Amino acid sequence: MKQPNLLELAKQGDAQAIASLMNRQLQPKGITVKVALKDSCLQIMLESAQIPNQEALVEFIRKALTGLGAASIERVKVYGRQTGEEFPAWNQEFELVVHASSTQSSINTYSIFSSDQNQQLESPVVTHRNFPSKIAPENLRDNNIYYEIEGINGQIGLTHNRIIIAQGLKGDKEIPISRITAMKFKRADALTQQGYLQFSIQGGIESKGGVFAAVRDENTVIFHEFEQLEFEEVKRYVNSVIDADPINFDKLRFLELKKLKELRIKEGAEKLRASREAVLTKKKKSH
Repeated sequence: MKQPNLLELAKQGDAQAIASLMNRQLQPKGITVKVALKDSCLQIMLESAQIPNQEALVEFIRKALTGLGAASIERVKVYGRQTGEEFPAWNQEFELVVHASSTQSSINTYSIFSSDQNQQLESPVVTHRNFPSKIAPENLRDNNIYYEIEGINGQIGLTHNRIIIAQGLKGDKEIPISRITAMKFKRADALTQQGYLQFSIQGGIESKGGVFAAVRDENTVIFHEFEQLEFEEVKRYVNSVIDADPINFDKLRFLELKKLKELRIKEGAEKLRASREAVLTKKKKSH
């Protein structure tokens, strides 16, 4: 495919075209790129024999995508993985801010992916591990069915036989479901609109004291009221595995529940906006 045609596809947010452009520059350095676009979020998996250099590659990707000016891309998630590993060693997410200057000619935009730009990647891989992340992007999981459930203080990654709790600087904790002895599910209350899911593990000590104590517990993930259904689905599946009658994993309702959550958030924002407008209208009339 000719460069201008490939570039035009990339500027339209075509994941395969973006992957092709990036691979032209990174494959000679031993890094393979996989790209997927889902709900305005571009997911990029970088894989090499050694762990890819997070700082250098994320900066390269940020500049390259900003230069493309693809209107269909709002957020970017970048993952770095060592070849042969099931999960990434690190991940980083950023909002994509496209400047007006990005609407340049195809040739100029293509230069963002040129060797001149790529010379900044003097050290594209590292031989040590950063803070590891076991959370794999849903569309880049090499046919391993995997779900991510977002909470307030972290994420839960769910596979057939284990959960991975990711809590930022605390790092990630991988727990085989076979080691889970019990779960405590606190539904979101009317005051805080927050609840939590706590896992009891063989030999572990769980914090007590409700939502506020749960913030400090590495075995607990707090959720907002509109995330509750997804956490209930985690609880339902884990219980089924503990009871030796596992639910068909690919039939879990996470995708459906995420869409429902997004709809509820949108409806809530619209109600809040309508309420504010009503208050302002009332104040204007009173004057």
